[in-house]
Amino acid sequence: MWWFGTNCAGCGVRLALGTTNCFCEGCLPAVERAQQWRPVGTLPIAAAWAYTGPLQAWIARCKNGMLSDPRALLPPMRQLLEQVTQDDAVLLVAVPPEPTRLRQRGLHVPDLLVDQLRGPRAQRAWLLERLDRAPVRRDRVRAPPVLRALGTHAPRPIVLVDDVVTTGQTLTTAADALRGAGLSVLAAICLMDARPQVLAQVLAQG
Repeated sequence: MWWFGTNCAGCGVRLALGTTNCFCEGCLPAVERAQQWRPVGTLPIAAAWAYTGPLQAWIARCKNGMLSDPRALLPPMRQLLEQVTQDDAVLLVAVPPEPTRLRQRGLHVPDLLVDQLRGPRAQRAWLLERLDRAPVRRDRVRAPPVLRALGTHAPRPIVLVDDVVTTGQTLTTAADALRGAGLSVLAAICLMDARPQVLAQVLAQG
């Protein structure tokens, strides 16, 4: 479960009691929205925020088990989900973690995001299995994950959910596994976008 933190997720300064933000007034202006659809291959991908400034510190804390309340960051992610579904019912599928990382951290941020996003028209589904046990790097380049679809039928189309998109490789691999099993994948939504073109645009905007 998420819990409220007493310190800014970016710089660590103590927050006022009862605040609804997980960032202080000093860090908040540096938190930039991304919210642009940029397909990778045949998969539309968008994220709520650019992976810059305090957000880098926030996701690092989450992945190390020091969770801050995410609800202040979720409204734009819900907007992206609404753009995809257009009031149609979908299944939310979190990109599965590497088992060794899950044991180390004890949590998986995409699963927690799905818990926050799900509702009557967006239900959770466990339709992907990760087969590689740990990250594999070849010539310092991370190899794509090995994923398998669990089943060949789903009552609704699928929206993939991840915490950070860097190249889109993991998301497209997940979509290919599901589509290869005959399932329909509409798009992928993420909390943060670390793709170079997104970060370059944010920096250009100052």
